[in-house]
Amino acid sequence: MRNISSSPAAAKEKTILIVEDSKIFSHVLSNAVKKELGLEAVVCSCYQEARDYLEHGSQDLFAALLDLNLPDAPYGQVVDLVVGKGIASIVFTGEISDDLRDRMWSKHIVDYILKDNRHNVQQVVDIVKRLQLNTGIKVLVADDSSVSRKIIRDLLEVWNFTVLEAGDGREALDILNRQDRIGIVLADYNMPEMDGMELVKELRRTFSKTRLPIIGLSGAGGATTSAHFLKAGANDYMHKPFLAEELYCRVRHNLETTEYILTIRELAEKDFLTGLLNRRSFFNSGEKLFANALRGNLNLVVSMMDIDHFKKCNDKYGHDAGDEVICFVADRLKSSLRQSDLVARFGGEEFCVVGVNMHSENITEVFEKIRADIENSVIRSGEHEMRVTVSIGVCSTLKSSLEEMITCADDMLYKAKNQGRNQVCVE
Repeated sequence: MRNISSSPAAAKEKTILIVEDSKIFSHVLSNAVKKELGLEAVVCSCYQEARDYLEHGSQDLFAALLDLNLPDAPYGQVVDLVVGKGIASIVFTGEISDDLRDRMWSKHIVDYILKDNRHNVQQVVDIVKRLQLNTGIKVLVADDSSVSRKIIRDLLEVWNFTVLEAGDGREALDILNRQDRIGIVLADYNMPEMDGMELVKELRRTFSKTRLPIIGLSGAGGATTSAHFLKAGANDYMHKPFLAEELYCRVRHNLETTEYILTIRELAEKDFLTGLLNRRSFFNSGEKLFANALRGNLNLVVSMMDIDHFKKCNDKYGHDAGDEVICFVADRLKSSLRQSDLVARFGGEEFCVVGVNMHSENITEVFEKIRADIENSVIRSGEHEMRVTVSIGVCSTLKSSLEEMITCADDMLYKAKNQGRNQVCVE
């Protein structure tokens, strides 16, 4: 934590401004910002200190956490001050009313938090995390009304989204074909050329609900329009005019649902320690590659690899150091091979690779380079410096099944071990 006497030049981009007159609450907030978000905090206890800091200190702030009622600014003047500097602001308030809520949203705040329970700090952390995640995420707004697009764009930019605009469904499709990292689409129903319903149906030919969430919008119709949008493939629906708070909640909910699903899917497919494919996902992808190889569309090489004397490493340095060794070898495999190759941890200290379209004359060279690189590297874990070697077996000819190629590579691996380890054997 820093107070306002800290050198302004030290405040960097990853800094949060906290304006809060409660020393206990500001201390808890600044600790959470540092510990859970990895951000520095500049703490001001009143409006005057905040104004002095913004006028004379660094204004390159990521976000601000603002108490609505300060001793020298009891009516939320600090919100106007900070938001006026273009800083994303989260407001604390002891009470809320419809009038106060409307006034706060009209100032284009990020969100407000009620000071009513012990979960307030975690709410703040979650909102700032969301702001961090939103940086780089693109939202496509398809609406033939430029006024409507501007309203939505202004609201979403407060949350650090990059907003792309389309005047109709055809233009939206063109943008999706040209742009990457589009995380969510908002599609109005009534548009020329291609309306929102047609756009949703067209997008669902390419993008699943878990890949690209879509929120339908309409100022006409009621439950029927909502049902039609959802049946066409939209994830959600909002009726115009909507509250800024509703827009934020629905966009955030749909993005987080998509992210949760992707995380679950990744956990099911990846080895928890190394991030490599696990056995199940390896065979799912490997069988598809093998089927292509049988049709003559590509060439496959299968390799089995084992860390030599790994048990001795575990016994001497401990299991944490052993995990470091496994992760090191996994990282070297990922960096040495191509994205088109499959790399999996088969369990313990054993790895399997399916190489796609490797030139036959280079196969030994590729795996020999991996072996030598690992042998010549020093792995550091705490105070320990470790060296390990690997034995590698390679099957370079297509067999009748993927399992048979793995068995062949495994036989070559045992040959390498029986011949003294730390070598490559190719069949």
